[in-house]
Order: sequence, then structure tokens, then C-alpha cells
Amino acid sequence: LGICNLKNLFELDLSSNNFEGQLPQCLINLTHLKVLDISSNRLSGNLPSIVANLTSLEYLDLSFIDFQGTFSINSLANHSKLEVLQLPHCRLNVNPSFLLHQSNLKFLDLSHNQLVGNFPTWLLQNNTGLEVLFLWNNSFSGILPRLPNAKYDKLRHLDISSNNFSGKLPENLGIIFQKLIYLDMSKNNFEGNIPYSVGEMKELTILDLSRNNFTGKLPRPIVSSCLSLDWLDLSNNNFYGQLFPNYMNLTDLGSLYLDNNHFSGKMTDGLLSSTLLRVLNVSNNMLSGDIPHWIGNFSVLSVLLMSENYLQGNIPVQLNNLKSLEFIDLSENSLISLSNLSFVKHIYLQNNAIKGLIPIALLRSSTLLTLDLRDNKLFGRIPHQINERSNLHVLLLRGNYLQGRIPNQLCQLRKLSIMDLSRNRLNGPIPSCLGNVPFWREATDDDSSEFFYANNVDSPVAYYNSSLELQLPVELHFRQDQQVGAKFVTKNRYEFFIGSNLNYMAGLDLSGNEFSGEIPWKIGQLQNIRALNLSNNLLS
Repeated sequence: LGICNLKNLFELDLSSNNFEGQLPQCLINLTHLKVLDISSNRLSGNLPSIVANLTSLEYLDLSFIDFQGTFSINSLANHSKLEVLQLPHCRLNVNPSFLLHQSNLKFLDLSHNQLVGNFPTWLLQNNTGLEVLFLWNNSFSGILPRLPNAKYDKLRHLDISSNNFSGKLPENLGIIFQKLIYLDMSKNNFEGNIPYSVGEMKELTILDLSRNNFTGKLPRPIVSSCLSLDWLDLSNNNFYGQLFPNYMNLTDLGSLYLDNNHFSGKMTDGLLSSTLLRVLNVSNNMLSGDIPHWIGNFSVLSVLLMSENYLQGNIPVQLNNLKSLEFIDLSENSLISLSNLSFVKHIYLQNNAIKGLIPIALLRSSTLLTLDLRDNKLFGRIPHQINERSNLHVLLLRGNYLQGRIPNQLCQLRKLSIMDLSRNRLNGPIPSCLGNVPFWREATDDDSSEFFYANNVDSPVAYYNSSLELQLPVELHFRQDQQVGAKFVTKNRYEFFIGSNLNYMAGLDLSGNEFSGEIPWKIGQLQNIRALNLSNNLLS
């Protein structure tokens, strides 16, 4: 291999090729090599002997190499200069003791393996310059030990999510890791209260403790002292008590997830200092009272999720101030009136007690993509004032008291894919023009990006200065704020179509009404329709 003659080579990137088996033996001659990236190849077995002999390496990327579960403890024994080591997706199922000989690591990624054992405290003690440690999606277990009172001020990113850790967090956690900017402990079995010392993490911008068994009130040390927080996820735990107490002071907060807990009572205004809030999710709690008017103050709010609570009263008109709002879900509450939200892309208000007429402004909107008003107490006719440039994909009006005929103007909805008008009191003939709805006639390419709302946070900067401009493939695995979904009856049961699946689902449900006359022959031209329900009418 010609490159084996490049005796003065410092950096070599062979990633994402089709190398199989073993690397060429002659690479052992590259004794000055500092950077080696052989990731995403078809190499397998033990660590290539060539790598074991390249002891001058400072940067080594072995991602997506199948080591078949083994990794010798002596494999990297002589690599004392290693600063960056990447071993994600290598199918390792051993204890990470093969790293006992390292002392200069700055960036270590062991994610997506089946590594076992307790939290490797010794890794931090041996590598006092470690800045990034990713252990997520492994099989580590046990409690986090009380760490020695040495401060690991270099450590900035720590991710131990998706493991089997349990027990309470160490009381001195926030003192030991005082300089962290990113901490993810989600998807474990941690329990108990959040230690008070977490409030010492003044530089923390991203904190994810979701999907554990934590308990207690909204942790005061976090919401009053971690002033740099941009992302806070405490969802899917057992927190309880009042929401948004007045000691909250998260002035930089952009995304807040408190869903699937046991918060109760009325929402107080402690959140008002978070003027940069983009995402708020408090769904599936036990919140009561009215939706606070002050939510209308968050001028950059784009996602508001408050479903599955005991909220009542009117939807406040102050929400009309939220011109950045794209996604609102207030379903499964006891709300009684609609507000003009025609500037929003996705509206979910199903299963409330909303009375009155469908606001004309909603169907006049060219912004609206999803409108779900199922199972309310709406009456009157479906508005015929429909915007010809409407982008409405999903219209769900099932289970109301709507009457009169289906307006022909509904046939002008060029992008309509799912329409459910079932269980109302609609009558007259089924409009033959429904056979002209483009998406029901044939599938059309459409941009699925409208059906996803993800909050992206920049990856950490590269931790090694290289002329190759190596970009560390760091995965910051944030939850999607919300995937747009639609419930629709197919095969006699409710199916939930979510995300990009909505691009392929076409359905029409007119069942449980008082339609009469013949089924229009044009309905037979709807070649792309997947589900059609005309049952329980007066058709002949």
C-alpha cells in the first residue's frame, strides 16, 4: 500500500470505506502517526495489531467496528498519549477496564455498546483533564458512588443516560461536577430528591433527568440557582406540588419539559422571568384552574403542550399574541371556548367541552396544517369560507353536534389527506367533488419536515486541533418536542399516524351521520385512499 511509505505522516483518515478483515500490516511503519480514523469500515475481531503498535497516537476513532464483544485490557496499554478515543457502536460487552492505562484523555465516547459494571469513577480520577464523557446506551448498573471531594473542573459534558443506574444521586454531585454545561442522566432508575448541590452548577445549560423515579417538589436548587439553563427536562418522574413557584429564576430557559409527573393545582407566575421560552410541555399532570393569561407574554414560544390535565374555562385571548406559536395541544381538559389561533400550524383541542361554532378564521387560514376538534360540543354548520390557498392536511371534527351539508368548498383543500367528520348530524348527499381531492386521487410528494418539531442544540466543539478539521460525530440525543399525529379509525380501531407516516395516510370517515342518496361514482376514483368509512348513514 503506497501510503505505508509516508514515514512522516501525522494524520490518516480512512473512515467510511469498505476495508474488511484486517488493515494492511505495513501501516505499522507509520510511527509518527498522531491521528487515525478507521471508523465505519468492515473491520472485525480484536483491535488490529497495527493500532496496538502505533503508540504515538493522540486521536483514535474506531466507531462502528464490530469487536464481537471483546476488547483486551492490554489493547491500548502503550497508548499513553491518547487524548481523543471514540468507540461507539462497537458491540463491546465487557467492563471498560481496558482503559486503565490512559491518563491524558480529553474526549471519550463509549456509547451504544453493552458495557457493564459500576460507574467508572477511576476514569475520572486517572484522566483529570477529561472534558467529554459519553457512556449512554450501555448496561452499566448500581448506584453512583459518593465521589471524592476533588473537583473535576475540566469535565464539561457527561452523558450516562439509557443505562441501569439506580438509587439516589450523591449529595455532592453539583460540587464535584461544578463546571458541567451538559448533563444527561435520563432513562435510568434513579430515585429520591434532587441533591441541593446541583444548584452549584452555575454553567449548566442542558440538564436531562427524565424517565427516572425522582420525587419531591419542583427542585428549588435547579429552578432558582442554575441560571444558565437553556434546556431542562424533568419529564416522566414522580415530581409533585405547585408548578412555577415564585422563586423560579431561569432567565435563559428555552425549553422546559415537566410532562408526565404529578404536579397539581393552579399555575403561578414564577415562569414569567423565562422570557426566551420556546417550548413548554406540562401535559399529563393534574393541573387545574384556567390557562394563565401570562403565557401570552412569551413572544418566541413555538410549542405549547398542556394536554391531559384538569384545565377549565376559556382559552385566553392573550395566546393570540404568540405570533411564533406553531404547535398547540390543549386536548383532554375541560375547556369551554375557542380562541382565534389561525396563525398556528398544528392545533389539538380534542376531548374538551368546547361549545359554539367553528371559527371561520381557522378555515380561512393558509398557515394551518392540522386541526383536531374531535369530541367537543361544537354545533352549527361547517364554515364554507375556506381559503383556496389552504395548506390543511388533517381535519378532524368527529364527535360533535355539527349539522347541515358538507360545503363544496372543502373539496378545494388541495393538500387534505385525512378528514374525519363522523358522529355528527350532517345530512344531504355526499358531495361528488370529494372525488377531486388531489391527495386522495394519487399520492404526491410532500415535505415531511412540517410534521416534526425538534429542538437542535449545537454539538460540542472539536476537542482536538487537527489540520484535517476532524468533526467529532457527537450525538446529542434530544427528544423531539412533538411529532404531529392524527388518530383515525382503520380496521375498526383507532390507529395513530405520527410523523412522516402522515405523508402516506389518506382517509375519509363520514360514518354516523344522516347522509342520504347514492354514493357518488367519483369516490371510486380515489385510488390513493387507504380508509373509507361511510357506515351508519341513510345512503341508498
